[in-house]
Amino acid sequence: MEPQVKEAALESLRRGQPPLDAAALESITAGGEAGIWNFWRERYLADYIAAGGGKVKFLIGKPGSGKTHALLLLLAEARRTGYVTVYINARQARLNKFDSFYQAVLDGVDVAGLVAAYSGLVVQSLGYPGGWTSPEEDFFTRAQEQGRAAETLRREVQEKLDALYHDRKVNHNFAMAFTQLCADYLGARRLGPEQKEILTGWLKGSPVPAKALKPLRIFTRIDRYNARPMMASFLHLLRLCGRRGLCVAVDSLEALLERGPAGRALYGRTARNEVYESVRQLVDDFAGFEGAFFVFAGRPELIHDEKGGFKSYEALWMRIQSEVSGSRPNRFADLLDQDANVKEFFSVERCLELQDRLNHVFALGAALVREDFSCLVETVSIFSPVRRVVEAIVSAVDDGAIAGGAAAGGEPDGEI
Repeated sequence: MEPQVKEAALESLRRGQPPLDAAALESITAGGEAGIWNFWRERYLADYIAAGGGKVKFLIGKPGSGKTHALLLLLAEARRTGYVTVYINARQARLNKFDSFYQAVLDGVDVAGLVAAYSGLVVQSLGYPGGWTSPEEDFFTRAQEQGRAAETLRREVQEKLDALYHDRKVNHNFAMAFTQLCADYLGARRLGPEQKEILTGWLKGSPVPAKALKPLRIFTRIDRYNARPMMASFLHLLRLCGRRGLCVAVDSLEALLERGPAGRALYGRTARNEVYESVRQLVDDFAGFEGAFFVFAGRPELIHDEKGGFKSYEALWMRIQSEVSGSRPNRFADLLDQDANVKEFFSVERCLELQDRLNHVFALGAALVREDFSCLVETVSIFSPVRRVVEAIVSAVDDGAIAGGAAAGGEPDGEI
């Protein structure tokens, strides 16, 4: 691991945040085999979601309980197994009606990469080997150099692209925009730079003037009324392009209940209910969203605040509440208690393992003993024992003392 990566990772831990670098994150993860991300990978991503299913999960826990850590590791596992992954922080992305969810998801997607992947499949379907084209020379030009007649080749390419337009699982406007980008990539029908920007922006849900769309034969904008079929079209396209599906992590959902610096609520009641309704639509329409796995993470206020939390929107709460509870966390439940997970696996032995990992990766030299960790784990606080233990290990080196409580500088965007 590069020194600058190590320093950035250690600085993140000092701020109470997990490292963003995947290698650093995995190297400091203690008890990874018990992590919820591994359970979701084995039980959902590797099986049910890959077969075309859809699922929405909720991860609720105290600050510092490892929610963001779990989400980042889940996304890393999903990428390794062929999923397109998107991380959304609810404090940074404005979520309201369903079209805002669509925009937030597509904002993190490489549309150009999907165009290249689908175009490659078109080339193969025409009898040419994979990888036959290159960024320096498009398929149409190279095929002509091999003796293919331009008009015949253009017609064959368009017939292959029209198959997406006639696919019943893909919205016609969505197919029209995407296939025009593919035709340009293949060199069959050229677009100007501005036209490509318009089509890409439209696919991502950006507001585009109708007069700019009409010459491109796009006759609608993506809004709250058609965003769901557009999302379904996108998910179907992912699988056509050889991706296993989509994995989305929405973090810091407690932002729905928070207030800004001026004391004004970030989300009023109407805006908050619009978010809950959009989430309800995701939960209800899982059969239509093939190959999609959504995880929403937030703090316990989302459960306990009856005026603004999930319980304030009965249509959503009825669908996600756990009807059966036991002495151990039910990992199949749609609403998962991260604090219960921590209580079950975060033992003193796990703390010692974590200290060894941090010492090894960052050369800290921390030497806390069992009694120190036992006190940190058993103390009741608004912060999770995970946060307190990590801070104690790092602080023991930085300050020569065990420090509990929140990291300096206020609440972090993500949590260990």
